[in-house]
Amino acid sequence: MAKVLESVQCLPHGKELVRWHLVDDNYQVIKPVERFLRFKQLGGSAVGTIKTYAEKLKDFWKYLDIKMLNWQDFNQEKMAEFGYWYLTGGLLLEEKFASPNSEDILSPRNESTANLALTAVVQFYDFHISNGTIDNKYLWEYRKLYRQKRIGMFAGYRKESLVKVKLVKYKEPQKFPGCLNSDQVRTLINACYQDRDKLILWLLADTGMRKGELLGLHWTDIDWNARTLKIVRRDNINHAYAKGRERELSLAGLMTNREFCKILSKYSDIDYPHDVVKNLGHDMVFVVLHKGSPSYGKPLEPQNLNKLLKRLHQKTDIDITRVYPHLFRHTFATHNIRKGREKGQDQEKTAKSVQRQLGHKSIATTLDIYEHSFDEAEMLNEMERITEGK
Repeated sequence: MAKVLESVQCLPHGKELVRWHLVDDNYQVIKPVERFLRFKQLGGSAVGTIKTYAEKLKDFWKYLDIKMLNWQDFNQEKMAEFGYWYLTGGLLLEEKFASPNSEDILSPRNESTANLALTAVVQFYDFHISNGTIDNKYLWEYRKLYRQKRIGMFAGYRKESLVKVKLVKYKEPQKFPGCLNSDQVRTLINACYQDRDKLILWLLADTGMRKGELLGLHWTDIDWNARTLKIVRRDNINHAYAKGRERELSLAGLMTNREFCKILSKYSDIDYPHDVVKNLGHDMVFVVLHKGSPSYGKPLEPQNLNKLLKRLHQKTDIDITRVYPHLFRHTFATHNIRKGREKGQDQEKTAKSVQRQLGHKSIATTLDIYEHSFDEAEMLNEMERITEGK
């Protein structure tokens, strides 16, 4: 069965080029996938995105092996079968029922994950069709969609546009991602043993940064005089990457908080191992601080942050299903939407402000993800107006 492997090439000036590959049982690269992954990487896709493509195409190659299909003979009917196979855990379409211990069994997936796999497959075939490797498989088509604008002076206007639509796609249930309240954020921060960890949580909650953006910070990204922080897309040695737009975030509010400034000063002046980090040849902000560890001074990796939040959740037992880095991003967005509406800002202005801070390419993304928050803020606003009128 196919496997996903990582390779790292050392470049001049201490830089590293990280690549992801799909290999067969003999550890030979699967060439059609390799060409696609290199195309995506040269096109500027983030390394984390490349890894996701490789993982999804690994599952797709598993399906092809089990069904004894040639990738060039794939079609729309097989696409529907693959989607169902992937969604249900790879069991329901097998001629012979597999053992529960079989490595060929996938875990059941949700609609969002299945759609992500379908997108990877469609883009893979789109690449090879465009390059003339294979004939058109008709896995997608252009359709006229009528979108009703929800904001601004043209609210209610229906705009006609041609969009590319996958012919196989699962309807995803609309679900609000949830958020923490201010007391829960404070409880988690107070439960941190190290100032480094307090600083991490504080920045996640007050800037809306993604996990990769936070762990990819370099000291040179912070302008203390201007009180700003830059999100820069670059290849980092800890595999932490900025997924969204490069942008500048304000630290002005945080820098007025004495407790935050005290934690930041202690971490940067006392806890941070400047000499060790200098010898390692990097300039990254968040590093391993355990002196007995072989990783001492090396940048924290994404799994380190996941484990930290899991431990803090178990330690505090706050009333929420799971604590994970992106939850702080949802918390930041939700609180800022509510704050903006409380100040009387219209929905368009509030959405644009949150979009800019989060780095969403489109305001539609902000509106779709946080529709629940906008609706809730609007309802509270209306209730206040009704109350004032009594």
